[in-house]
Amino acid sequence: MKEIALIGVNGTVLSDTLTALLESGKDVDVFTPNPEHVMLDTTNVTVSRLESADKQATARQLAGFDTIVIANENNLADPELNDFILRTYSPTVNAAIEAGVKKLVVIGGKDSEAFYCGELRRHKDLDYAFTTTEGDYPAAVSQIV
Repeated sequence: MKEIALIGVNGTVLSDTLTALLESGKDVDVFTPNPEHVMLDTTNVTVSRLESADKQATARQLAGFDTIVIANENNLADPELNDFILRTYSPTVNAAIEAGVKKLVVIGGKDSEAFYCGELRRHKDLDYAFTTTEGDYPAAVSQIV
């Protein structure tokens, strides 16, 4: 099994989460809509374009991972970001389940917990955790995974 898949839009939350996972010794595959914006000098990271428009393609990308971390920015004033999250979140969760993922960790703003957890609770056999972008969420994520 592969170690960790990290999904998100490039920004502070994705970057901080990736740093915490790497510092805890994890190998990470990052899936993002703009992989060309991820600049790293490490062999512990693979970066790929997220195929979020196609649930089957996303499921193929996530096959073989035990744990998926979805790291979302919490800027509710950004309409482009909000549109992306609304279009891709539920299909990504469903693709992860279809791919056989064992654990799903979601990071989001405290005001978005009901949205994120509502989808997660619909899947009774899914082991999931939610942490907010408040406080030291990178440390929380590295402890969860």
